[in-house]
Amino acid sequence: MKDEYKKLAFLFCLACFFLGKSTLSAQTFAKDSIDRLLTKQGSAFERIRFLNNISEILSDKNTELAMDYANLALLESEKINEPKEKGIALNNLAWIKYRKGDFTAAFDYSTKALKWNDSIRNLPALAASFRCMASVYNSQGNTTKSIEFFFKDLSLHTQLNDQKSIGRALNNLSFTFLRGNITDSALHYSNKALAHNLNLKDDYLIAFAYRNAGDISEARKLLDSAKYYFNLSIEYAINIKSIQLQLTAMYRIGRILNSELKYEESINYLENALQLSIKMGAKSETALIYGLLATAFEGIGNYKEAYQIQKKSSQLNDSLYQEKSRSKLAEMQAKFEAEKKQSEINQLKLEKELEIDNNQKKTILNFSLMITMIVVIVLLINIWRKNKYKTATNLLLQKQKQELEETLLLKDRVFSIVSHDLRSPIASLNAVLPMLDPDSLDHETYHQLKLNLTKQVQNLNYVLENLLIWSRSRMKGVDTPDLKEINLTKQAAISVGLLKGLADQKKITVENKIHSSLTIKADPQHFDIIIRNILLNAIKFTNEQGLISLYSKIENDQLAICIEDNGVGMNPEQINRLFQLKTHFTTPGTQKEKGTGLGLLICAEYAAANNWEIRVESQIGKGTIFTIILVKSKK
Repeated sequence: MKDEYKKLAFLFCLACFFLGKSTLSAQTFAKDSIDRLLTKQGSAFERIRFLNNISEILSDKNTELAMDYANLALLESEKINEPKEKGIALNNLAWIKYRKGDFTAAFDYSTKALKWNDSIRNLPALAASFRCMASVYNSQGNTTKSIEFFFKDLSLHTQLNDQKSIGRALNNLSFTFLRGNITDSALHYSNKALAHNLNLKDDYLIAFAYRNAGDISEARKLLDSAKYYFNLSIEYAINIKSIQLQLTAMYRIGRILNSELKYEESINYLENALQLSIKMGAKSETALIYGLLATAFEGIGNYKEAYQIQKKSSQLNDSLYQEKSRSKLAEMQAKFEAEKKQSEINQLKLEKELEIDNNQKKTILNFSLMITMIVVIVLLINIWRKNKYKTATNLLLQKQKQELEETLLLKDRVFSIVSHDLRSPIASLNAVLPMLDPDSLDHETYHQLKLNLTKQVQNLNYVLENLLIWSRSRMKGVDTPDLKEINLTKQAAISVGLLKGLADQKKITVENKIHSSLTIKADPQHFDIIIRNILLNAIKFTNEQGLISLYSKIENDQLAICIEDNGVGMNPEQINRLFQLKTHFTTPGTQKEKGTGLGLLICAEYAAANNWEIRVESQIGKGTIFTIILVKSKK
């Protein structure tokens, strides 16, 4: 869930910063958008988690806004007693203060975060605390302590198998070894970090790794390589909108260009870096960039501008020196935390006693509020019950309406069948029977009338049978299958035999190729109804001298019976309408045979009753395959 919130927040931040046309408008738009999203968080816990995620994302883009949300997360996590989220909020505050160059506060929050996350054994947050503490030591030039904590960070994240944090720790170790002039180790961890992060495809960590590679190349006097790596870092940083990585890579290029006496080109990089640094509120980077800009302006002979910028650099460096000094004092004071622990416990006990006393004073007020709440709850329950009854009534009416519509549709269909599909063949029989006099008819005419009558009677018989089966299923439902062990070849042969006369009239060959050894437990009557109706449909839509094949196959460990013809075929729209009462249709056969259209509806109902499935494949002019998917017989 954390990843989902983080992703959502990240997308909103991107939208905010893309749409802003100036620093002020971008920040305002971002805050408004994030605040609107914040109001949509459901529970108090979701709200705190969102605040922590958004403050982490903003830490290298807008430190002031990140600080506001991190402080709010800390306050609300303490209010509802969410210890894990409190530890994350402390980590975020430490990191944001570090980004701002407020090292005293960064050390203070790092110490609190480390102790808190260790006490609740929240290992992911504890590893992040190690990283914060290592970064603060790094800012003070204490390379030994910084490397010690970065190794703790790497070890714990390796134990947690957090690949992204492993890549970050490798980057940090490379950066810190270089800062301590341990170039070989810096190069070793730089190569490991770059390979790891490229494989991970994390743009932020790749940008960081390329910046480290540029630092190492610069330290080895490989200036062209250094600029190449710094430009790669900028490209990746722009992709992820990381202001901190953009500005730090930019001023590094400016620093190299100064050393190459390319001052005009340097000023362009440095001024862009300065804008980003001021926007982010990064005081250390701002002071450094001021110094580089002063050198560049002096190099082009603009001494007035160089003086003004150098003045700003000096003022900011004085402020930062005081911060670093106070940070060292805070480091020494942290050593006495263990001695103060008991006094803090005593203070907590006193505060607890005061809290109990205050709670007692609030009892009467709470009791009054409870009575009021009970009354409100009773009223709400009453309203809820009325709404529930209303909803249930509406659902019942909707169901009854649907059933009524289906009943009316059924009635219309029955009347249509009785008035048209039954009356027409009976009327034909009534007209033809008086003419069937062998004394007044020649042999050929008599034989033709006999064949026509036979066809009419057969069609009428199948219409009546389907109508009776379908009507019974609509009134009583499909009978529960009476399972028996049946041989599929023999059972299918019954339907083939019954319909052989119809097939012979159209000179259609019907082949029963179902494997003779196949048996399943099924209701023979249900199986016959499905096979007969599909086979009857195939005969109806197959031209004279056509071919119909029944065969079996195994599909996905299930037994399938296929009935394939080379008849007229269907288009996709017709296939989709085959098994629906509201959309089903009838079409005259190849010799104008009529039908009710009920046969395939009956097949669908009986297949569902047996947990079978009917699939249809067809092409116009090439024929149709009906496939009945059966459960494979277990022997």
